[in-house]
Amino acid sequence: MEQITDTLSSVKNGLRILRLFSTETPELGVTEIARRLELHKTTVHRLITVLEKEGFVEQNKKTRKYRLGLSVLHLSGIVDLHTEIFKDALPVLNALMKKTTEAVHLSVLEDDRVVYLYKIECPHPVRLLSHIGRSNPCTCTSSGKVILAFSPKTIVENIVDRGLPKYGPNSVTDRNEFIRQLAAIRQQGYAVCIDELHEGATSIAAPVRDYSGEVIAAVSIIGPNQRITQANIPQLVRLACQAARDISSLLGYYE
Repeated sequence: MEQITDTLSSVKNGLRILRLFSTETPELGVTEIARRLELHKTTVHRLITVLEKEGFVEQNKKTRKYRLGLSVLHLSGIVDLHTEIFKDALPVLNALMKKTTEAVHLSVLEDDRVVYLYKIECPHPVRLLSHIGRSNPCTCTSSGKVILAFSPKTIVENIVDRGLPKYGPNSVTDRNEFIRQLAAIRQQGYAVCIDELHEGATSIAAPVRDYSGEVIAAVSIIGPNQRITQANIPQLVRLACQAARDISSLLGYYE
């Protein structure tokens, strides 16, 4: 049993290492990885060695730092097949951005994270914690909440049991309150998050269904609180819900 626990811990930490790499941080050294993940350098070095052997990272011989390897590129090809399902959604997302003049996303749920498949930037962008391929915690994003609201109870309980992290000032950390919110979202058919992922941003999301009626993704509108206000939220909700219905119909769902 102890060996299994150690193995699972190593797998988890290996995945945590891979998640550290981004367009802003394409290369990382062992010391920096250890500091960011609060792991011992010996542990990081052991995990990096395994990841390098399997082709998930490679070392830059000049800087001695590590970057993502070709095995990740192979996996990205599989992701491309996944996003191919939603390629017809792009005109809908573009139209939604033009109507709202705010950033628009199409997201899916991967374990306890929301992953952004598409992002349509607005004419007056602001620095938000989102870009294609990025993942954010599902419990404090409108996309995550709207997908969870229509997910099986076992999935929701599994995620809630891990704890509800606090990111923005309005992140919901109370289990009962979170479950209550999901019930309300399921009933109204959309989610609104204000200052939950980080302060100063509001997001509005609506569910996307496949041909069987299962919620498999979310359309969201994200912008600063100065532009997304109580006065225009109802209109933005209607636009997000209509876009989600349009994409759902492209996937074969009819109400």
